[in-house]
Amino acid sequence: MRSDEFSNEHVPSITKEALEELTYQKYGDSPTIKSYTKWKLFEENSPLRLPTEAKAGEVRIKANVLLSGSGTKFDLPKGVELSEGTLGLSQPEESRILGFHFYVLKRAYRLRITEDLVEPLVIVSHLSEKVFISHHINIEAENVKVPIIIYDMTEEGVKSFVIELKARKAELELLTVGKHKSLSHYLLRASLGGGTRVKAFTIISGGKMSHHREDYSLEGKGSELVLRGMPIGIGSAVDYLTNVLQYGERTVGETRVHGFAYQNGWTVHRGVAKVFEGARGSSSEVSSHVITMDKGSLGVSVPMLEVDTGDIEAASHSSSVSQFDEDALFYLRARGLTRKEALSLFVHGIGEALSDHLEKLRSKARSSVRGLTEGLL
Repeated sequence: MRSDEFSNEHVPSITKEALEELTYQKYGDSPTIKSYTKWKLFEENSPLRLPTEAKAGEVRIKANVLLSGSGTKFDLPKGVELSEGTLGLSQPEESRILGFHFYVLKRAYRLRITEDLVEPLVIVSHLSEKVFISHHINIEAENVKVPIIIYDMTEEGVKSFVIELKARKAELELLTVGKHKSLSHYLLRASLGGGTRVKAFTIISGGKMSHHREDYSLEGKGSELVLRGMPIGIGSAVDYLTNVLQYGERTVGETRVHGFAYQNGWTVHRGVAKVFEGARGSSSEVSSHVITMDKGSLGVSVPMLEVDTGDIEAASHSSSVSQFDEDALFYLRARGLTRKEALSLFVHGIGEALSDHLEKLRSKARSSVRGLTEGLL
């Protein structure tokens, strides 16, 4: 199915005048809202300065949904229905970067999953020209078991990719692979209804500046999220934000992130977990650890846990920024490995451990970890 079969009548819009009034984010004293993304780079390469159309580039990934440049192709399996519009979980007035996203966005697509999927639903977002492009996908899942793989790739220019997800009584396995060279903005915003279980693994190879944000709202009773993340800044910059908001009773939120910074790289993880008053009997964890693997690299770890109810099953948070264990490196090099091989083995091992909680996507997760770490270190 071609993208030109749809119109943009169901896409939120914003005028240039309204866009000019927006800021990228609200500033304050808390480190969780301090600016770690180099927004100046996005301003210098905004859609007010760059073209907003691009040809589809070469993508060597077999995808069910392929968004490349301004082109879109669909090859959907049985049990996935396609329509247009957004789910309303994100709006252009929220920030200047989302303002840019909707200012440029031509079409948004909705995928409604009505049957269990054995094979992963593969979504690819890709850009290989110096332009500003927006891609937007919405996913609805109810009473189904679904594995999903999302590839977010930016080689040139600036790409904004937004995914809105609504799930109820569903089991989802979600693998997100971000691989960037230039500027990228990514937002996953998910609403999890009662009985929904999500296992997610995210690995990000930062580009010139990668702003990657995942927001999960656990709204229904008994909804669960297990999130594992691995941001990697190797001669690049990645600002990784995770926000888990627990509203429903007996919800479970578990976030564990291990980041790496190398070769003057810049890796930041900011993780928020908030348990609201109505989330009685819930448990929440946010764990954030960043390793700087050489001098000159920057690592930032900022987890924050807030609990508004006295009826809590468990709540914990931890944080660390440390240097790579040179004794471990010496041990590996003494056995014939080069420094590059030893570092790759170390990062690869962490990635394998983080991806173990996936089931249907386990082999895909491991191959993605290998591809990123072996190609970068």
